[in-house]
Amino acid sequence: MSRWIQELTWPDVAEYLERGDTALVPVGATEQHGPHCPIGTDAAESIATAEEVAGRADALIAAPLWFGWSPHHLGFPGTISLAAETLTRVVEDVCNSLVVHGFRHIVILNGHRVANLPPLEIAVVRVRNLTGAAIAIVDLALIAGKEIRDVCESPPGGVGHGCESETSFMLYKYGDQVRMERAVDAIPEVGEFEHRFVSVDHAVNRVENPKLSFPPTIEEYGNNREAQGAGGAATFASAEKGERIFEAIAANTTRFVKTFQKAPVTIKATAPPL
Repeated sequence: MSRWIQELTWPDVAEYLERGDTALVPVGATEQHGPHCPIGTDAAESIATAEEVAGRADALIAAPLWFGWSPHHLGFPGTISLAAETLTRVVEDVCNSLVVHGFRHIVILNGHRVANLPPLEIAVVRVRNLTGAAIAIVDLALIAGKEIRDVCESPPGGVGHGCESETSFMLYKYGDQVRMERAVDAIPEVGEFEHRFVSVDHAVNRVENPKLSFPPTIEEYGNNREAQGAGGAATFASAEKGERIFEAIAANTTRFVKTFQKAPVTIKATAPPL
């Protein structure tokens, strides 16, 4: 039987809730990922991870949220961004709805890295404070940051956006959507205070000159046509690396979810106003 709530009937969901109370909520983005990876890369990664983890941890999966907070990518055609406030509210409503039905442990799987984290963190705090349910966020890059960097062979700065790790993941899970003949290496020169999001490189290895969490503007991304929207070393990617990266993310996320399922819950409200 499917693990996706939208593919089940309501009696199917009710039957699951007799034995379990865990829902995964995959959240990604619809934004450019260089000239070689599909615009839905971040959502695709969270969807693939959710499908794998749900089976291993006996959870159901809410319909994926394909849109995230991506204003800095609007300089490239195809990107669709939610306002940060909209993303927060949508995730709140999704989680509150799940709580109404009896889901008590909800894990948001974020495929859009740190860009989505501020709006998601606000949503999680609000839902937890209102309902008392156990809500958590797993960022797919950070949950397996060390393993990802161990797999990747590119130099510092090579793991960023549409990079070696993301391209490898997509080659393994969605290879027919990747245009490797278009892949480029766009490794940024990192100054003392580089105004970009924290990357896996810096979060895990703490290399010199750590990046700050300060998003680029539309113009900064859109005018950088030489990099073509990529940030990292995509030509280092391979499906074999992607398999190892995917398994590390799935294994670490499963371990977290199984631990989180034991978190105590004290429900305060089960029917919040929507």
